[in-house]
Amino acid sequence: MDEDKLFAEAMSKVKPIAHEQKKQPSEKPTVKKHVSLPVNRTPPAFDTYPSQNVSLQTTENPWILKADGISRERLKRLAAGDPAVGLTLDLHGMTRDAALDLLDHEFLQAVSHKQRVITVIHGRGLHSQGKAVLKEAVYQWLREGAMARFILAAIPQPGSGGGACLVLLRRKV
Repeated sequence: MDEDKLFAEAMSKVKPIAHEQKKQPSEKPTVKKHVSLPVNRTPPAFDTYPSQNVSLQTTENPWILKADGISRERLKRLAAGDPAVGLTLDLHGMTRDAALDLLDHEFLQAVSHKQRVITVIHGRGLHSQGKAVLKEAVYQWLREGAMARFILAAIPQPGSGGGACLVLLRRKV
């Protein structure tokens, strides 16, 4: 029997679904811009963290940042989900300034609540004129921003196509 006949035979008992039984997809899924931790009015004891002059090194891949002493094995474990993501920030549709303000606020809260890993969804810059504005701004903020001293590593999130990164935060010293 050829393929057309096999297909016709297999489909001969199929009946269309009545219009009233069809499920219609919702118009658009709702997307949260970010997940916010409860506000902690007591700031973390910043003096127990390394001084501001701790810097993240850029590796041969400009989208991988790591502090001194962070091994490739540690980065592999981070990529594999160890430790688990505690907070996800979605910056899609935000201006550069709004995104950086959100990063300042949420990273401060994450440090206060002893979170270890944050996913930052910055996008790949497909809708930017020229280069990826948010992605560039996020990585610059991770290297040089007010919270840079709390960051041990940042790597592209596996499976994100370069549109998100995983950030590993320091524990108290």
